Amino acid sequence: MKRNFEDAANSNQANPNSPDTPKNPLLPYMSEFDEVQKILLSLDEECANEQMNLQRMFDKKKQPYFDKRQEIIDKIPGFWCKALTHHPALCYLTSADLPVLEHLKSIELYDNLDNNGSYKVTFNFSEKALEFMSPLSLTKHIVFGVNKENVKECTRITWKPGKSPVEEALKARKNDKCIDWSLFEWFTEEEWLNRPDIGEIIRREIWHAPLAYYMDTVSVDYFDDEYEMLDDEDEV
Repeated sequence: MKRNFEDAANSNQANPNSPDTPKNPLLPYMSEFDEVQKILLSLDEECANEQMNLQRMFDKKKQPYFDKRQEIIDKIPGFWCKALTHHPALCYLTSADLPVLEHLKSIELYDNLDNNGSYKVTFNFSEKALEFMSPLSLTKHIVFGVNKENVKECTRITWKPGKSPVEEALKARKNDKCIDWSLFEWFTEEEWLNRPDIGEIIRREIWHAPLAYYMDTVSVDYFDDEYEMLDDEDEV
């Protein structure tokens, strides 16, 4: 449990009446100092909220151009499949994902839904994907709390018999001790551990520069260590 400034200062003086105990010169001003600090923290919070409001305003201004961008993407078969799979953090996707991702028509991002930065991602597939699964729109809504991330909404995928890339990935990890995984495993309400955070990768990186990822021109040096996978020897 965190202590306030005054508690911390008092604890440093076990016996203030002892001649051997040096007097803390800050103690007479601690209460005043603490009050000023509380005001500064309140202003920091107000600043963060104002920044989020500004971000949402510009997100709204950018939406027509995101729509225009998608109109162009609609003319390029397999665009989002390539953009996703060219990201360095997604290099361990199972090959069983590819036939499904080829039918990914669009990605929708609803970002900064509240002052904590909660967001929603939707994958929209063409009808050809019905060969593999249903429904054709998959949504995951992440809500951020205090030091906690909650899944408010997540589409449950129904796979056709023998068509699930998730089953293929699980089987491969069990039998071959590999670290391949399926992007579709992310569509779960369970805690997402030891895998790249798909939502953060999309909202922070791919969404803002999909053409660079499609063309595979993003430098590997840009690869963030936080996306590194754990192999079997590293797993606890």
